[in-house]
Amino acid sequence: MSRSIETDRSSFLEVLLKLIPSEVIAVHVFIQGVMPRVFWPTLVVFLLLVGITPLYLYWAMGVRSRPQLAVSTLSLVVWIYALGQGPFRFMRAPWWEPWYGSVMLALWTLVPPMFLTRAEPQPAPRAAPRAPPKARTSSARRK
Repeated sequence: MSRSIETDRSSFLEVLLKLIPSEVIAVHVFIQGVMPRVFWPTLVVFLLLVGITPLYLYWAMGVRSRPQLAVSTLSLVVWIYALGQGPFRFMRAPWWEPWYGSVMLALWTLVPPMFLTRAEPQPAPRAAPRAPPKARTSSARRK
C-alpha cells in the first residue's frame, strides 16, 4: 500500500492510516525503552525524529503532498504526547495529564483525515417504479 493519499480514491480509513507515521513511532518507542531517562538526550532524539519524519516519508515512502507531510509529522508529535514519551515525560500538571493525551489523540485521529479526504456524493436513491392503478371490474360495481 502506497503512503501517498489520493484524494479521489482514498477512503477515510485509508487516509487515517496513511497519516500515522507508524514506523517512526515504533522507532521512537524502541529508543525510549533503551535510553536513560534524562531530559536532554530525550529531547535531542525527539527533535531528530520529528525532523526525519517528513524526509523519510518523502524519500522512502514516496509521499509528495506537503499537507500530508505536515500532518503526518504533527501526528508523530501528537502520538508521542499521548504516550507520555519523549520530552513530554518530563512535563507535569497542568501541562501534561494522561487524559490530555487521550483527548488530543482522539480529536487528532478524527479531524485531519476529514480535510484530506474528498467525500464522494452519494447518488439519490431511485424510487421503485409505480404500478399502474388497477382497473375496477364490473362485478365490484354491482355490489
